[in-house]
Amino acid sequence: MAGFTMSEWISRPPHDVLDFVTTPDNAPKIVPSVKNMVKITGGPIQVGTLYRETRVMRGKEEQAELEVVAYEPSQKYAVKNLTEGIETVYQYAFHPEATGTRVDLVCDITASGAKKLMVPMVAAVLKKEDGDHLQRLKMALET
Repeated sequence: MAGFTMSEWISRPPHDVLDFVTTPDNAPKIVPSVKNMVKITGGPIQVGTLYRETRVMRGKEEQAELEVVAYEPSQKYAVKNLTEGIETVYQYAFHPEATGTRVDLVCDITASGAKKLMVPMVAAVLKKEDGDHLQRLKMALET
């Protein structure tokens, strides 16, 4: 398995941070390459909820479907994307710390067969693109 991890302290309670992360309109505030994100299933956020994300990648607009694979209010949230045989899972954990929240993010990237050879390259691209993800989340919530 390949990927990356990061952690950031944010001066807001866990439920505020989780609510911000799970609100589709906030995605472009956290990841500049995201043009928009739309929830495509009805009802409240839960395991199985689907989003459609539009990003600019390599100079082109591309869409991806994200599926919520873990959700516990104020504690954890994870979304999975499967594109061209490569699965990426972003797992957030929210922990009360002092007067705010410690957010831990783990990005796991997996593939099978010949696609395994591409995983290190995909991990490097995602880390470059999303490496300051939590710092941008912190700035968006604290300003």
